[in-house]
Amino acid sequence: MALTAESITTTALEILSRYGLGDLSMRRLARELDVQPSALYWHVKDKQELFVLIAKRMNAEVNTRCPSSSDPLAAAMALREILLTYRDGAEIMLLGYSIDPSEVTPAALNVEALGETSSHGVMEHALGAVTIEQNRGLFGIESADAGEHFAANAGRFLGRCAQH
Repeated sequence: MALTAESITTTALEILSRYGLGDLSMRRLARELDVQPSALYWHVKDKQELFVLIAKRMNAEVNTRCPSSSDPLAAAMALREILLTYRDGAEIMLLGYSIDPSEVTPAALNVEALGETSSHGVMEHALGAVTIEQNRGLFGIESADAGEHFAANAGRFLGRCAQH
């Protein structure tokens, strides 16, 4: 397999899913790809860029399910589902969003679709809520109605945004 930004991102997602964010290092990534760590830097500038690439990949999954014309609540729910499919997915997306929000915000939730305040607000709600949900899961604190709470709060937030 040729070493590309895409192959690096795919392998990073595999490491993330198997071991979590704590074990996602450039050295481990290079070992998994059977290359020297320095080879990664030809394709990915640094670990922060890797976080953005991973977040962009998750964002692409949301955009496939919910294109820009989709209902924002449906897009927020799709974002939650996709983040939950990856171990520490919300934390990675949060890191990517912190670095480059315009690149990792789903099309139906971006500034052009919702306006700056609403877009940032719904993303902050989604990333915070799912990060908490994933961290609670690490400690065996499960909430059977977490999805319902997420949808209700996102719906309230988006409803208020539409009213203003």
